[in-house]
Amino acid sequence: MTTSATTGPVTVFSDVRATLAESIVWDPGQQVARWVDIPAGTLTTADADGQVVRTVRLDPPLPSFQPRADRGFIAAQDDTVVLTDGDGHVERELAGVQHANDEMRFNEGKCDPFGRFLVGSMDPTDGPPAGVLYAFSPDGSVRVLRSGFGTTNGMEWNDDGSEMYVTDTDTNTIYRGPYGPDGELGDLQPFIDGAAHDGLVRDDEGCFWGAIYGASRVERYGPDGAHLETVEIPAPNVTSVAFGGADMSLLLVGTARENLTDEQLADAPHSGSVFAVPTRVHGRPAFPFGG
Repeated sequence: MTTSATTGPVTVFSDVRATLAESIVWDPGQQVARWVDIPAGTLTTADADGQVVRTVRLDPPLPSFQPRADRGFIAAQDDTVVLTDGDGHVERELAGVQHANDEMRFNEGKCDPFGRFLVGSMDPTDGPPAGVLYAFSPDGSVRVLRSGFGTTNGMEWNDDGSEMYVTDTDTNTIYRGPYGPDGELGDLQPFIDGAAHDGLVRDDEGCFWGAIYGASRVERYGPDGAHLETVEIPAPNVTSVAFGGADMSLLLVGTARENLTDEQLADAPHSGSVFAVPTRVHGRPAFPFGG
């Protein structure tokens, strides 16, 4: 396995300049990319060239979404998870939770290989962190997998779903633990640390690509957690990473304009946009809810 996986320069895929672009998902059937702008509550769809073809607004915040196996999407809002149609219009609420305090909200969400929607919360208050990682099943039942997160973020699984990776941005750490069809998450151990890790995606060499918030970069790590490569992104706040394109080899990178000064925005005017990085490796389609 060679060290470098990128094969070309970073370019602007879609110049949307969102406040906080997150939860990028590529649809291989329709050959489109989708993502949310959390505070705006918008779900945006762009074609393979990055041209926006649809934007649907839900009640904000809209932290994350994933495809459903039959049709439409599952999406996390403030404290509820909803099901939508294929355009993103809400059909019904699946379930909700009671956060520990009024400052909390849902954050990153991703479907596991067994059809559940896992979504974590974030706790911006002082004191012991109260963020929780939940699992939502198609029948509407909700399970608490782990608590004590500051900002629950990027998730991934190994090939057979026997190991899960989950991020806490507040501790600058990606953790890993045993997982499986029963949906139980075993003891978490630190896997990669030392940076404000946000989104996470795994490629077909078993390597991980992590978005580093506030640091203008994506890092690639080997299956053992060793650092392999740095990809510089022309925007400070890097949020979400996902593979897309015709053969799933195009790394799509979300960014944010939030928390930037006027000077920073002048230096990085495309902040909030989705960037693209060609690679020689490939991702896999998102696991669907109920699949």
